[in-house]
Amino acid sequence: MLDLAPCVGKAECRLEDYESEIIMATSDQTPDPERFPVEPVAEPGTARPSNSQREVPPAKEKLPATKLGRIWTATVLGIIVLILLIIFIAQNQDQVTLRYFAYEGQVNLGLALFIASIGGALVVAIAGVARVIQLRATARKQRKTSKR
Repeated sequence: MLDLAPCVGKAECRLEDYESEIIMATSDQTPDPERFPVEPVAEPGTARPSNSQREVPPAKEKLPATKLGRIWTATVLGIIVLILLIIFIAQNQDQVTLRYFAYEGQVNLGLALFIASIGGALVVAIAGVARVIQLRATARKQRKTSKR
């Protein structure tokens, strides 16, 4: 602590005379033992506690996945894909000629590739729907035969 007792009653006392004491009093870097508990050091020759004997803090519980959370994630991913598609179309502005049977026309390259990818996605979706319908019909038949 700062001791200013020798200064009392003297006109010549200045704060600068005690500057080093002020710095020493305010720069105490000793950790507070209550804030930072120290593990006891094992004496030589004694066995250290194994990991199974030490207290383990409880793990934080993982939040369950919800339907709304999945929808939110799908929406964010969909928006990211949409932004990437817009950038793709904007960067591919070259005009190309498309011919389909008797039809012919000029279209931006990015838009033509986008339309082609949508067409491919529709073909995959139709095949998936057909498979789901087939599996449901098979399951319905199996339920009817198991009831008998």
